[in-house]
Amino acid sequence: MSDAFVLEIPEQVTIELSTKRVPQAATRAWPAGTRIVSADSHLIEGDYWYEGFPDHLKDQAPRMSFDKGYFDLTIGERHMTPPEIAEHLCNAMECTPGLSSVPARLKDLDVEGVEKELIFPQRLFGLFMFGEMQNRAEVFGLYNEAIARRCAEAPGRLYPVMVPNYWDMAGARASVERCVELGARALMVPLKPGKNVEGRSIHYNAPEMDALYEAIADSGVPLAFHIGEAIPSAMPGAAGISFVTQTQGFRHQWSQLVFSGVFDRFPELKAVFVEAGLSWIPAMLHDADLAYTHFRTSMRPQLAHPPSWYWRAHCYATFMTDPAGLALLDRIGPETALWSSDYPHQESTFGYTRSSIEAVFRATSVENAQKILGLTALDLFGMHDGG
Repeated sequence: MSDAFVLEIPEQVTIELSTKRVPQAATRAWPAGTRIVSADSHLIEGDYWYEGFPDHLKDQAPRMSFDKGYFDLTIGERHMTPPEIAEHLCNAMECTPGLSSVPARLKDLDVEGVEKELIFPQRLFGLFMFGEMQNRAEVFGLYNEAIARRCAEAPGRLYPVMVPNYWDMAGARASVERCVELGARALMVPLKPGKNVEGRSIHYNAPEMDALYEAIADSGVPLAFHIGEAIPSAMPGAAGISFVTQTQGFRHQWSQLVFSGVFDRFPELKAVFVEAGLSWIPAMLHDADLAYTHFRTSMRPQLAHPPSWYWRAHCYATFMTDPAGLALLDRIGPETALWSSDYPHQESTFGYTRSSIEAVFRATSVENAQKILGLTALDLFGMHDGG
C-alpha cells in the first residue's frame, strides 16, 4: 500500500501557510480565449458596523479591530472568535496582505493570472451561526454597503456577494432589490438560518420562503450557499474533522430546494454551492432519483422532472482542486462547474494557482476547461464589464 498523499498537484504536499506563500508566476500561455475567474474568494471585514448602527443600539454593533496583532470581531464584551484562535488565524492566513488590502491583492492576482473574483466574506460566517442574533437588518445591511465599497476599489476585478433578508419575508423583496442596487453578483444565505422574525425555525423548503425565491429569481442574481459555519472544537483532530465534514456537500440545502418544488415554481432561479468541490454531486443525484422513484407515492409535491434534472438546469458548484470530481464531469455537467482560488485561505490555491488551472486543462477538453475556469462565471455572475 502506498504511503503517498492522494493529491494531484505536487505543490499541495509541501504548501506553506497562506501568509508565507508567494504567487505562482506563469510558465506558459493558456489557450486563446481563456478567461480566469475565481468564483469564490474572500476579503476580511473592517469595522463596518458601529458608525451606521442606530445610536440606541451602538452597544450591540459588531466591532472589528486589529490593535492586538490579530483581527478581533466582537459584539459587546463577547469575542466572536476566541483570541487564541484569532491569533492563530492571523499567522496562518488572515494576515496575508491581500485579505485586507486591495492593492496587495491585485498584485497577487496579476502574477497568478486571475482576472476577476467573486468576493465572499471572512468573519461574517461567524455571525451566521448566531441564528437568533439581534439586529440582523443592520448587521447584514451595513455589511452589504461596505462590501460594495470595497469591491469598488477595483472595478471590473472584484464583485460582491451580499446577504438578503432571509428571516422576514415581508422585507425580502426590498432587501434583494437593495442588494442588486448595490451591485451584488450573488445573494448568500446561511446553511443554518436559525429563527425567523416570528421566532420560528427557518426551513428553506417552507412555503413562506417563496417570497425570497421569487425576488431572487426576478433579480437574475444567483442564490449562494457557502461552507464555513462550523467552528472546530478543542478536541483532537478538530481542524481536519471540520474541513472534511464541511466539504462533503450540500445535500440538505439542495434537496430542500428540489423536493419542495422551488425550481418548478421559479424556473429562472439559479443556485450556487460554494467550496465543497464537485465529487459529492454524482452520488447525490443518483440518490435523489432513487428516492423519487422508490418512494413515488410519498412524494409531495410531484415534480415536473426527475430530481437530477434540476442540477444541470439550475445549479452550479465551485471547487479549487478536485481530481475525482473532474473525472466525473459527464455526470455533473461541465457547464455547472466553477473553478475558484479561494484566495487567500489555507485550503486555497494561492501559491499554486497556475498549477491548479493546468489540472483542469489536463482533465477535460479545452472548451470545457475554459467554461469551468471563467466563461461560465462571467455569464452567471454578470462579470463582463471591465474586461
